[in-house]
Amino acid sequence: MTTTGGFHLAFSLIAIAAGAVVLLLPKGTRWHRTWGHGYVWSMVGVIVTSMAMYDLTGRVTPFHFAALVATVTVAGGMWTVLRRRPRGAWIEAHATWMAWSYVGLTAALVAESLTRFVMPVAADRLTTGALWPAFWALVMFGTFGAVAVGARLIRTRLPASIQRAPGAIRRERQELA
Repeated sequence: MTTTGGFHLAFSLIAIAAGAVVLLLPKGTRWHRTWGHGYVWSMVGVIVTSMAMYDLTGRVTPFHFAALVATVTVAGGMWTVLRRRPRGAWIEAHATWMAWSYVGLTAALVAESLTRFVMPVAADRLTTGALWPAFWALVMFGTFGAVAVGARLIRTRLPASIQRAPGAIRRERQELA
């Protein structure tokens, strides 16, 4: 593993852990913000290191595009909370952007884990011409599977999570409407 890969792994593991804690904590609390800062800064590290990696093919890959999507979701989540925009709906917007950033992170973890652990076993059984198609099939299966689960969780669990936010945040949302 390269130095960049090591930093990428470390930032990714921190982001997975911090993001899970943020999702489990009551929204709008001091601990939510503290762990949220850790999540955002570790995601910045994940994004920067992912843009620096070209080990797979020596050129830009779909993983670099995924890093751009991660940049947009994290930036969207931060913009909404820092600017309190859109008026009256910034809490929902912030929660949605950040939830999707975490879904993307877990999708990357699932895809990476599938390829990291399945491909070495499958490589002995596949012809050289079948390796790349098998690799990309695992990536797509893992990514779309994780995104489907994440979309369902966002749709079913996020609204209730937002409703449990402290009263001051809910009142601010109503005053801005």
